[in-house]
Amino acid sequence: MRRRTAEFVALTALLALASCASNDGRELAEAVDPLPVRDTSPATSVTVPPATLDLPPAATGTATVPADAGRVTIDELRSPENGVALVVGRGAVAADPVTVDDAPGDVVSFDIAADGTFETRVFIADEGAHTVCVADACGRVYTLDPDADTKEEVIAKIEAAIPLAQGIAPTDVWFPEWTITIGGLLSGTGGTADASTKEVIVYRNRGRTVDDFVRTILHEYGHVVDFEWLDDELRDEFTELRGFPADTPWRGNGGHRMEDWEGSPSEDFAEAMVAFWSADQWDIRTDGGELTDEVTTFLDLLTTANT
Repeated sequence: MRRRTAEFVALTALLALASCASNDGRELAEAVDPLPVRDTSPATSVTVPPATLDLPPAATGTATVPADAGRVTIDELRSPENGVALVVGRGAVAADPVTVDDAPGDVVSFDIAADGTFETRVFIADEGAHTVCVADACGRVYTLDPDADTKEEVIAKIEAAIPLAQGIAPTDVWFPEWTITIGGLLSGTGGTADASTKEVIVYRNRGRTVDDFVRTILHEYGHVVDFEWLDDELRDEFTELRGFPADTPWRGNGGHRMEDWEGSPSEDFAEAMVAFWSADQWDIRTDGGELTDEVTTFLDLLTTANT
């Protein structure tokens, strides 16, 4: 009985080994030798190693997809010159449409670098704000009329106007601590006189002549005279001479309409100074009207007392 038990154990182990060697899990009985009739050898045990599966090592890390893959981004949109919009960005291809206000754009150039960045220039004939798109990426830009004055041309006009204005009224001698600065674009305002910095700013607005800038410079120096030579008593006297109501604020009502500017005694004073210095070369645009003899005498005495 003990011998048969040992034989049975050996047979079972051999069957298990054969089963592990099978590729499809089926038992292969024909691979097992017949059980001997008599066997006096001691019982043996067979150790079957566990089946292992040789898999490749698991991949580590995560795949990274660029944030702008498959789409266009605009990094810069501006107008470097009259009538031209410059678009700089990433992700564009040569076939991407370029549009201006939803219509096909007049593309001057479309350059794409090896690193995926692109630069395109688009001609825009109409002055104003426009929506420029490359594929689905869009932005807003303001372009000037192609024939408008360039920045350099406007600056040249202002620089030519400064000595002409000083030839009419030697403001550089009267007010040596004040400076003239060329500002940027500020539609609707020709210039500003800043008493805190002692600076006359002439704005670089297009479409103006040298003569226009001369007038602006003289007008702003009229405000300088106000700051430097007038006191409240003299301001009240001038306001009365010009026919403004006594309760009119010197700086006006603070409004931004043209009628607010025209009704301001301080603006009228600056206009009066331009007319006085230039011998009425320019008409007075404020409500005080043309100079009377009394006003001319007032301005003459004021100038004589301070120069």
